[in-house]
Amino acid sequence: MKKIIFFFLFLTQLTQAQIVVSTITLSGNNKTQNDIIIRELSFEINKSYIAGDLEKRIEQSKENLVNLKLFNFVTINKTKNKDSIKIIIEVIEKWYIWPYPVFEISERNFNTWWEEFSDNNYSDFSRLNYGVFFNWENFRGRNELLKLKIRKGFKEHYLLAYEIPYFNKNKTIGINTNLQLFRRKKTHFSTEENKLNYLESDTFNSIDYDLNTEVTYRKNIHQTHRLKLTYLHTSIDDSIAALNPNYLGNNLPKTSIYILEYIFEYENRDYINYPLHGFALSFAAKKHLSVTSNVKHLELSTKLEKYTEPYKRLYIGSSFKAKCSTQGSQPYFIQKALGYEDYVRGYEYYVVDGQSYWLSKTAVKYALIEKTTFDIPYVKMKQFNKSHYSLYLGIFSDLGYVINNQNQERNFINNSLLWGKGIALDYVTYYDKLLRIEYSINALGEKGVFLHFSCPF
Repeated sequence: MKKIIFFFLFLTQLTQAQIVVSTITLSGNNKTQNDIIIRELSFEINKSYIAGDLEKRIEQSKENLVNLKLFNFVTINKTKNKDSIKIIIEVIEKWYIWPYPVFEISERNFNTWWEEFSDNNYSDFSRLNYGVFFNWENFRGRNELLKLKIRKGFKEHYLLAYEIPYFNKNKTIGINTNLQLFRRKKTHFSTEENKLNYLESDTFNSIDYDLNTEVTYRKNIHQTHRLKLTYLHTSIDDSIAALNPNYLGNNLPKTSIYILEYIFEYENRDYINYPLHGFALSFAAKKHLSVTSNVKHLELSTKLEKYTEPYKRLYIGSSFKAKCSTQGSQPYFIQKALGYEDYVRGYEYYVVDGQSYWLSKTAVKYALIEKTTFDIPYVKMKQFNKSHYSLYLGIFSDLGYVINNQNQERNFINNSLLWGKGIALDYVTYYDKLLRIEYSINALGEKGVFLHFSCPF
């Protein structure tokens, strides 16, 4: 029976028309080297494909090129000639050199900054950052990234970073490295009633040095392995150590930590900044080592994302993320869970510290305006004279839970189910810009309008 099925499939394969990709022509990549584009293609020259399979490969290749974040627009056309096909790939490159001033809020989100700002009669500008950020994308046309940052204000940040996606012949191995310095005159030293307590002083009361190097191995278009080594040195003022002896653990005024991390990523989303179709999976194992403090635990984390379009212009997105730690007792500064980078919508005013947590997010949205492209008049530069925008209206529901074995009595939403739901209006435009306006209700009965500038997942 198996032989019959195999023979039938083999016969079906033979009877389907085969198309040979005879040529691949690139256009518009004035800065980007050809091999950077060719590396992302799911088809090859002088190779035969079934017509339907080739169409899928062309669409996948377009998504891969968009996710490089090097181009504003990508178009793939084809010209058929009997049993062969010519493929023309046209791109419109972004502007890659960005020396721009830094003027930003130094808070977890816009709403927490605005609440603090209004409580101080709209006169306290101490939580603003200012400076200069030099960002050179697609450096040398090889998708390299060079960063230099000088930021003053509430949270000083000095950064020098360099990233190269490939340096070997097979274009599979890359390296990223950066050196950072953070200095603060206003440092949060504890969490009470799920809000941060700050110590403000005339001198810097906390300083972090961060040096890390990451080696990447991209086996194929969708899979990436990362191995990262980080050296972190943190020092705090004696006042912080007195206010919270567990800030660095063991009543220490300073500590040094080595972090070894392995990350596996499977990426198959259509647009990573605001996905509508596809699937993504990641897994990470992070080991902390310190001679002085009790930071020696192992962290395991994972994240899954899925996006579908069950009906025309109707989209469903969902994600699940979880982290667990092998050590229950940890210093305060390393216990960040929800309310920082990850959060349950509707709880933007709160932080929930802990050693382990899980977070689930679901959204259903309708495209009020599908992706619309338009020309910008009187602008001659190709990098800026063509733009796009889209608008989505949706509903969402987030669930989260944080496990905290320390200081539960001072934080009332630790070790409890967090639930936020509401409606959202998302505006997406070129250069990966996104504006989200959300009306949320949490399980405490609190309601509010929140403003965000990144994808909720």
